[in-house]
Amino acid sequence: MGLLDNFKKKRAIKSYIEKLPNVLVNDYGRQEYYTQLQVRRSIERAGLNSQYQHYALAMYTNHPEFVVYQSELHENFSYEKLREEVDGVYFSGSTEFNCSSVIAASASFGGDASSIDCSGGGGDGGGQ
Repeated sequence: MGLLDNFKKKRAIKSYIEKLPNVLVNDYGRQEYYTQLQVRRSIERAGLNSQYQHYALAMYTNHPEFVVYQSELHENFSYEKLREEVDGVYFSGSTEFNCSSVIAASASFGGDASSIDCSGGGGDGGGQ
């Protein structure tokens, strides 16, 4: 991966941390994890770079939902490796992060999602 590609990837991941939590909560309510379709549609609605959406999916979906994404698009990304890569830069050693962890990271980057509480239900959980 070239220097420019690496820059674009890091920028996309940072945007998934800073901007995507608010979009997901506004679109689907508070959830610990979202469906792959919810994440992909929220990336599109927010106008975020979808080239690296597999990182957002690894952050905001659970493993079974990530497998659905892989099978639908015939992608072959490792959920664990993607989470390890994101973790190494943003979450200080825990690949067990979820929406609440991403919100905390968002606040440290100046994102505006710090008031979101992901512990509750909310939303219908549907793949709209």
